Amino acid sequence: MQESHRPNGDAGEGELVAGGRTNIPTDLLRTFVAICELGSFTKTANLLDLTQPAVSAHMRRLESMIGADLITKSLTGVILTECGIEVLRHARRMLAINDQIVTGSGAEAQPQVVRVGIPNIHAPAVLGGILREGMAFRSQYRLQVRCDHSHGLLRSVRSGYLELAATQFTNEGEGDQANALSRWMEDLVWVRARGLVLKPDQPVPLVSSPNLLLPDRLGMAALESANRPYEIVFTAFDTLARRAAAEAGLGYFAIPRSAVADTLVIETPGILPDLPQIHMGIVARDDLDTRMLAPLIKKIEELFSATRQD
Repeated sequence: MQESHRPNGDAGEGELVAGGRTNIPTDLLRTFVAICELGSFTKTANLLDLTQPAVSAHMRRLESMIGADLITKSLTGVILTECGIEVLRHARRMLAINDQIVTGSGAEAQPQVVRVGIPNIHAPAVLGGILREGMAFRSQYRLQVRCDHSHGLLRSVRSGYLELAATQFTNEGEGDQANALSRWMEDLVWVRARGLVLKPDQPVPLVSSPNLLLPDRLGMAALESANRPYEIVFTAFDTLARRAAAEAGLGYFAIPRSAVADTLVIETPGILPDLPQIHMGIVARDDLDTRMLAPLIKKIEELFSATRQD
């Protein structure tokens, strides 16, 4: 087979054309994956010891080679296009194979990096146990943990940002729920500060997230079904800020029973409408071989089970 290099002005250094096919340099893929993981061109430049213009040039070159936009910038970071989601999945596999070839050719093999996601609200109860489990298996894999809301965790697993995630399921996540490695039900409860007393003629004050996470939506739906007026008195994306607002007595907070902090109390039944249970489970990246991670998966399920029993 005849092989040739295009002139640098057309393809750039390292881009090999063989039989009419273009080979994508791994450094471009590594830059793209880093941008997706870090959500920032600046952070990617620092990580890879590049200038920010060089990172931008890598992305322009990669998108030119593929013939499609992969990401769009937003106020909160970067957003993957549909094509970008597919390219990211393949890029991770290609880089993993590349690194396996390099480390397997006489060099000492490095432990696999396993990224695990858990909902923000559950971090105080289960994070320590997950990290201890990771330390016990540090010769086999290196554990990294990401906290986010459940919708973000599911999106990260689908996109290949995370290998595993314990997450809440919504109706939009029925496919993820069906493919979950394990599933369970969580009680949803109203919590408040110890000194908060709700007057009969007072609208129910609520602490909520601006993007209305699943517990927020279910809480509002329960109040609306019971014809109970309510008002949102505090909003914040940050879970700790919402918890602090509830602790300060600003209003009620709908959360899973297993995530109730000692500084908050569960409202007495009958004061507010009952809340439904929510579905939770552990999901994995669709191409992940979970056999080696079975002890970690079991430990995550046990940690959530223990919090439900407390």
